[in-house]
Amino acid sequence: MTRPLQNFRGCHAVIAHPADQNRLVLETTLIKLGLAVAVLDPQGENVPGTIDVAFIDVDESGGAHLPWAEGEVPLVAMIGHESPSRLQRAFELQPSAFLLKPVRPSGVYTAIFFAINGHARDRQVARTMASLEARHRSRRIVTKAVLLVMQRHGVDDDEAYRQLRKESMRLRITVEDLSSRLLDQAGPSAPLPDRKAGHG
Repeated sequence: MTRPLQNFRGCHAVIAHPADQNRLVLETTLIKLGLAVAVLDPQGENVPGTIDVAFIDVDESGGAHLPWAEGEVPLVAMIGHESPSRLQRAFELQPSAFLLKPVRPSGVYTAIFFAINGHARDRQVARTMASLEARHRSRRIVTKAVLLVMQRHGVDDDEAYRQLRKESMRLRITVEDLSSRLLDQAGPSAPLPDRKAGHG
């Protein structure tokens, strides 16, 4: 795994919290840690273009009108009352870290560390899973295309795959794309790779 980020100087933080002592302590601490801080307008206005971490008060709004897509921004849920309903709000936000209120300077760095690095790790895991799923789907498509060529040409699996690969190179597309085309046109008149491939 990539070494976690530990220096957050220059990062951009957003605070979605009413003006009170908690917000003051948080804002002051973030500035001391070298972050640029913006306070999110209740109507979602004046949202900074870059957001590296967001602190969301779940006691009030619960993040119901956050101006970004779910999972797009590392979130820290700020919790003052551990009631089931408010914990449910926090849970639905899928935060990467949480910060208990009243806010104290000693917990802010830890919250940033886990929010930013945890979010980055989760995004990497999601990308890896998506890639594996895409590869799995591609293999299934190629396997079906190989079976189709085997059936129609009376060749074994190695020769069927060789024909697919040769045709994909001729067309300058991937074997997966060619396989998908063949399966989409799998009727009686479907075009197949070079019928003479491997026989000359």
